Order: sequence, then structure tokens, then C-alpha cells
Amino acid sequence: MGWLSRLLGREGADDDSPVAPRMLDQAARRAQLGELEAALEELVAAMDSPPSPVENPGWVGRIKDYNHHLGTTTMLQKQPVTREALVELTAGMRPLFTTGQPVPAGLEHLVPLSDRVITLTRQLEEPLPSEA
Repeated sequence: MGWLSRLLGREGADDDSPVAPRMLDQAARRAQLGELEAALEELVAAMDSPPSPVENPGWVGRIKDYNHHLGTTTMLQKQPVTREALVELTAGMRPLFTTGQPVPAGLEHLVPLSDRVITLTRQLEEPLPSEA
């Protein structure tokens, strides 16, 4: 499509070139990731102990999901943090319980832990003043 590019006045423009990942405030983002890591560890430990329904396959799946996020969070702290990596981490993070629905009896203690994880996740989605 070289002739079309010349016709439209885009000669010399290479739209297929890779875009360099935008680097973020590494120290601040690692601190946020450290907080999220601690919150995920606390949530997973609480989910995996009684009175949680660890015999329920869906519950076990949710524990695995949060463990996966925990591993990703740990790994991100050991490499340069990019916007793309944060989006990949935060996009799949969801609350433990559906908002507005009653929490199953005996699991109320997990609500503040889940809320903390989601709050920290949302903070990672927001640009920091130093990244503007």
C-alpha cells in the first residue's frame, strides 16, 4: 500500500513500528504492589482456612485465581513495571463477593480483606501525579 500512503500524504510514516512501553514511577508502583501482595496473602490465607468452604470446587477456583494474582504481583516487583503489566494484573481482579448480594453466613470476616484487595487494585489503575 505504498502508493496509497503517498496519495494520502503519509509518505515515510511507519505505522507498524513497535511502541516502546511507557515506564512508570518504579518506586511508587513497587510500593503499591507490595501492599497488594500483602493484602492478597492475607485474603488467600483466610479463604483457605475454616470456616471457608474449601470443599467447594468454585471456592477452590477462586483461591487459585487470587494465588495467580499474588504470583503476578510478586513477579512484577522484580522487573520494570509498565502500564501494560498493571492493566494485565488489574483487569482480572474481581471482588470475592458480588456487590449488593448477601454474604454467605460465616464468611463475613472475608469482606474487609476482599475490599482492601479491590481498593489497592483500583489504586494501581490510576495514574500517579509523577507519571503525567
